[in-house]
Amino acid sequence: MKKSISKILTAFSLISALFFSSCDGVIFYTIRDEVELDDAEISGDIAKVVRYQLDGVENVFVANGKIYCRSVDTAHDASGNEVEFTDSVANSKIDWTTFAKPSGIVYDLAADSQYLYAVAIIYDDDDDGYNVPTTRTVYCYDSSSSSWTSVFSATYSSSVSSRLFCTNAPKNDNRKAYFRYGSDIYELNGTAQLGDDIAAGFVYATADNASVGTFTTTEDSSSTAFNPLSCAYFNGTVYFTALYAMTTNETLDDEASYLYYATGDNVYYSTDASTWTPVDLSCDTILSLAVTQNYLIAGTDEGVVHTPYTTKAENDVGGIPTEGTADFDTNADSTLSSYYEVNSVLVIDPSLGEYDGTIYASIDMSGTSASLNNIGLWSYYAYKGKWNRE
Repeated sequence: MKKSISKILTAFSLISALFFSSCDGVIFYTIRDEVELDDAEISGDIAKVVRYQLDGVENVFVANGKIYCRSVDTAHDASGNEVEFTDSVANSKIDWTTFAKPSGIVYDLAADSQYLYAVAIIYDDDDDGYNVPTTRTVYCYDSSSSSWTSVFSATYSSSVSSRLFCTNAPKNDNRKAYFRYGSDIYELNGTAQLGDDIAAGFVYATADNASVGTFTTTEDSSSTAFNPLSCAYFNGTVYFTALYAMTTNETLDDEASYLYYATGDNVYYSTDASTWTPVDLSCDTILSLAVTQNYLIAGTDEGVVHTPYTTKAENDVGGIPTEGTADFDTNADSTLSSYYEVNSVLVIDPSLGEYDGTIYASIDMSGTSASLNNIGLWSYYAYKGKWNRE
């Protein structure tokens, strides 16, 4: 009996050794990469992280029903003294400020070079006592008066799609904001009323690429129009796509020389917005793109991936992405994992390497194994070297 038990234990030990050895690349790698999570300050559904200069200071804003902001000044510390990036507010984990919001539940933001915009839904009780959406409203925040103004309002209808989006460019002068309601597209302009002071426009596919288009206020029945979901500023023009992910290699100091968009798991790049070349990342469906000095980051419907560049841009930021993906040197793939959709990624200073700067990402549920406690905003700070909750 003892010999039988001994044999069983020996067999079990061998199987266990083989099992845990084979899982080293999955289980133990994840355990090594685990960090104690910070208390979540920004939770819930977050559409994107938006750049906006509040009273001349660079900030990022997010919305999850309420609105929050924090400074990301890359050249000053919390006391306003000039410092290197490593000691700046942008590379510091600080508390977020609750920002005064307009009426309703704010679920998305956008910004141009002067104004912040919010789209909100107002709920009321129906005859049966249920809380139902009644009104969709777009607001404009004017920092000179510290007030919100309604620029568009319509009875809520689930059959009418809408989208608030912006170029979100690192350079303040290159920031433009747009609102699409059904097939009507408006270029936002402060407190000007949409449909009254501002007429609806159109986005037509370019002759070179059916997935990329430009905005015009003149209807052209001979061209193919589409409903845009994202845009980017490139060489003096705003380009749009009906896909979720579009970005450039613009930095705080240099104009863009590469324009990127994604469809499926392919990233298309161009240096003139005319000739496009696909690169297959062999990943899941790409929902967001962000550029750093040494890696192109892609948020997907099953986690985050990144790839280096085969050829660098003239300003050494961005360039031609490498096919496939590379391993992370951080805990990115165990925190922004395949259990989650990575809907938004924002790199504060794209001129820095991925591990040398500050990055924000918002995640949502993807698989049934996801934890609701992890839904919300995540961040990477160079001084910490790890991704963690905001």
